[in-house]
Amino acid sequence: MKKIWLDTDPGFDDWLTMLLLGSNPDIEWLGVSVVVGNAPVDITYDNALRIKAHDGLTVPIYRGCEQPLAGVIETAQRILGDSGMPTTGEILPPGAATDAAGHAVDALIAAVRKYPGQITIMAIAPMTNIATALAKAPDIAEKIVEIILMGGSTDQGNHTAAAEFNIYADPEAAAQVFKSGIALRMFGLNLCRQLLVTNGEVQRLRAIGTPRAQRLAGYLEAYVRIRSADGSVPMPMYDPVVALYLEAPQLFQFQSAHVAIELTGELTRGMTVCEFRVPRRAPINTQVAMLADGPAAIERLMRRLAAILV
Repeated sequence: MKKIWLDTDPGFDDWLTMLLLGSNPDIEWLGVSVVVGNAPVDITYDNALRIKAHDGLTVPIYRGCEQPLAGVIETAQRILGDSGMPTTGEILPPGAATDAAGHAVDALIAAVRKYPGQITIMAIAPMTNIATALAKAPDIAEKIVEIILMGGSTDQGNHTAAAEFNIYADPEAAAQVFKSGIALRMFGLNLCRQLLVTNGEVQRLRAIGTPRAQRLAGYLEAYVRIRSADGSVPMPMYDPVVALYLEAPQLFQFQSAHVAIELTGELTRGMTVCEFRVPRRAPINTQVAMLADGPAAIERLMRRLAAILV
């Protein structure tokens, strides 16, 4: 059974990822580390605890890093609102005030050392916690099976013209992770744009009829409306792609690459520079997701949610 550690910054699509992981019988979910990202860590941690209480999750949740390794805090609140999780309906009720004791970085280090060669990290946030753990305990790099991340892009960005948000929010952390020698599997914007949700998926959630489904539908509706006020423009699905890959790897195709993070470019800071001419031009450090059966992946997501939310 695969052991999983989730690093996250909830976020609505982080919530969906947590639902999928929490109901996957083929994994052992060891812990969650929360980081600043979609909103400051006070808010993302609170969101994680709300999700845990609302959906009866039992995984321990640890509060992590409050600021990036360098530079100022960059959040997505100008798009997602103060909570980082907009909704057109009822908000998630409060969860516990705190959860697992100790800092997320220390918890992650302890877990990897306890289960050497067994843990896969799912990274769906700025990678500050992970880079900090690697700097504090360099020995854990060779003990991590793989990091499966939602971040970056082989083409255009979303937070800037060149950079995807999770990488842009802490590019120094991402650079350390990509140089770490750990096996990496990257699901970037180029891949996520192949998985599209619409008002149709909102209505499918509402049709389930349960209070949990109704509440989730309000958040999905607000998510779909990020691109258009009436939700008429399909919206890419981001973070859950990592959990869908765990369940159905046959839906995705990868290409070997060397991925480096641009740190100094005036217009390109946070860009994931993907060199596919490997190993001739550079050593391979990442498997980059290039193609997905998007409709099949979204259908799987919706069927899984329907089973979870009854």
